[in-house]
Amino acid sequence: MPGRLKMEEIAALTGYSVSTVSRVLSGKSYTSDKAREAIVRSARELGVLDSMASGRLLINGIAVFAPERTFQGRGDIFYLEVTKGIAEASAPHNVWISYSGLEEQRADVKLFLEKAGHKNINAIIIIGTDDSTIFKLASTLNKPCVLINSIDREMVLDSVSPDHRAIGFTAMRYLFEQGHRRVLTMTCLRRETLYARLDGIKEAYRYFHVPFDPQHDLLVTEWFTAEEAEHALDGWLSKHERAVWPDVIFPNSTSMTEGVVKALQRHGLRVPEDVSIITTDFAWNLQNRLATSVTGVTVPCRELGIEAVHLLQTRLNRPQAPVYNLLLQGKVVDHGSVSNATRHAARVALDQ
Repeated sequence: MPGRLKMEEIAALTGYSVSTVSRVLSGKSYTSDKAREAIVRSARELGVLDSMASGRLLINGIAVFAPERTFQGRGDIFYLEVTKGIAEASAPHNVWISYSGLEEQRADVKLFLEKAGHKNINAIIIIGTDDSTIFKLASTLNKPCVLINSIDREMVLDSVSPDHRAIGFTAMRYLFEQGHRRVLTMTCLRRETLYARLDGIKEAYRYFHVPFDPQHDLLVTEWFTAEEAEHALDGWLSKHERAVWPDVIFPNSTSMTEGVVKALQRHGLRVPEDVSIITTDFAWNLQNRLATSVTGVTVPCRELGIEAVHLLQTRLNRPQAPVYNLLLQGKVVDHGSVSNATRHAARVALDQ
């Protein structure tokens, strides 16, 4: 009964019917923008939104932007998983989702404004973009916007990302606690988020009082492809004497790990008998993309999409709340590809 009274009060204040008020507060999409704005404003003033169930999403449509490769056949499956999380979280609310390609740098401003400014779009999610111009434009559209795996230096947009620094630290700590010291990290540094992961790796070196030599402990590639990783590692091993080869290789994605495994096989190295491997990626990839299971730190990518939708909801209910920067943690999944350093050294000695 109290809920009914509130709806009647909102109806009286806005001039719309109780049924229209009910549709808006239930998250239904078949109401006009004018009606929705008036009803939501009145509900907020009456404190109704503060007490609403957390599962309710008061929007008609979400414009989702991600790098174009996300929507290609064998493109970026990480970001594709993120979009699945968005769809999963939005499905119960009858929300229309528009997907558009938007590159990481020098994004198409005209396309962004056209898609984000559409009359049926009430909220925006931007995935994996570093273009500050796009962020500035998004902040002027008077629509809630959440960034995924991106950094807004102006700190005006909500965001959710993997805690890259913690993920890098966790992976390296796992290796150091196993007694390993000679680790070759393979990564790509195209984006600031990847530098954050490298910072976490370096932090682990400092924490365990192990010197970090980027000339010997780091191998940087242009992309995360298996082919490039295979070529890069093959070249590194060929240029260095076997006595200084690493005990562990740490490729920063499953696709890179595929290339690493091929290069190690070509050099006659067994995993984990001769060399250990740890990687970072999401659980589905770790279990299904590799012929041999590899220990790794899982990155919560589908959860990024789910949490982004919840952040949109929070921003709608609390427009004056501080800007959020939500960091999701990963966890180590042990598949037996990392050998204890003592056992590894003993096997090497026996082989010699």
